[in-house]
Amino acid sequence: MRLHPTVTNLAFIAPVLGAPAVAQTQTPEAPPLPVQDRVAELERRVELLADELEAAKLGNVRPPLGDGVYGLSPAASRVYDTDGGVSIGGYGEMRYDDVQGGSNQADLHRAVLYFGHRFDEHWLLNTEFEFEHGTVEDNNDASGDTAPGSVSVEFAYIDYQHDAEFGVRAGLVLLPVGLVNELHEPNTFLSANRPFVEQRIIPTTWRENGVGVFGDVGEFTYRAYVVNGLDAQEFSSNGIRNGRQKGGLAKADDLAGVARVDWIGQPGLMVGGSVYYGRSGQDLSIGVDTLLAEAHVDWRANGWHARALYAQLELDDVAELNNALGLTGTGSVGESQSGWYAELGYDVLHGRSEQSLVPFVRFEALDTQADVPGGFASNPARDRDYVTFGVSWSPIAPLVVKADYVDGDNGNDSESDLFRLGIGWVF
Repeated sequence: MRLHPTVTNLAFIAPVLGAPAVAQTQTPEAPPLPVQDRVAELERRVELLADELEAAKLGNVRPPLGDGVYGLSPAASRVYDTDGGVSIGGYGEMRYDDVQGGSNQADLHRAVLYFGHRFDEHWLLNTEFEFEHGTVEDNNDASGDTAPGSVSVEFAYIDYQHDAEFGVRAGLVLLPVGLVNELHEPNTFLSANRPFVEQRIIPTTWRENGVGVFGDVGEFTYRAYVVNGLDAQEFSSNGIRNGRQKGGLAKADDLAGVARVDWIGQPGLMVGGSVYYGRSGQDLSIGVDTLLAEAHVDWRANGWHARALYAQLELDDVAELNNALGLTGTGSVGESQSGWYAELGYDVLHGRSEQSLVPFVRFEALDTQADVPGGFASNPARDRDYVTFGVSWSPIAPLVVKADYVDGDNGNDSESDLFRLGIGWVF
């Protein structure tokens, strides 16, 4: 008969107390342990027993947070750390925005749950479910206005992992573009909200239905997918963000391809880029070829945090698209759109504490109408610059508290300053 592990551990604790639970062979020559050593050994064994009991209850659904893999954040990667069965993780963000000259706002921005299942050594399922803005009970509030809350599937895909160098992925996938779109858990970036460039030029969080390949080859990691294209009917002078189809009844008359390569040969350093190309016309009678390319670098070493990104977006058939959408004057979609940012921070507690305290500064510029077709004009308000000063404090690795001030200006010489407080968690 095989004893339950808990029974086994109770047996090895008992001798420390001097009352053997099973027959023990005594060694007369061995002197008894001092009382303090016996107590320390007992505490160690009780802690091991508690860990085993917790593991038995959880069924290994929540392995310790490790490093992210294949472009995913640590909590989103839990399923890759399991030998089999179910995994659970998640994250959340809450933020207070004090808009200078505008209305202040407090928002439970998102609460996210990851559920994964490893079927065997090759096949797994990974999913992310997101609850946004605190309420999801219906589509309208008491006044009849649209309620802000929503529930969405952020990703849901099946992986076949042949080995570390090659795998196939199919489902609703995060596009491997930029520094934040895949790595968007709150402890992976310093500011209270995501960079503006990675909201307007790169429409984070960006996910579409598709199939592709991924893997790590030597000092390089790669991902490449074919996905349904964007929907140009939702483009505007403020960018392509509303053209994301998010996997729900997505129009797929036009497809797109996206590919990314990163060099990770130096610890703490990632250098790479990505390219997205496809048509976005969908059921329009025009193509609207869409090309987005970006290059990025992220470096973390000796307490320093530094990252930079440049993104360029080019669209064809914009004059025809404007006419189809009824856009005139300065309302044109941008034929050319671009943005960049550079960020630097330093952990002042590095080497002195398990906590981290990172003051940082980020310089950022973007223009969603860098170029427009003849017969249309750019709106100076779409040419924006931001300087963000802030601090990010983590009392323990899974928790982060952030505060920052954004000094924003645009081509109309108007300001869009705001102060933000945020708290985030990962598990």
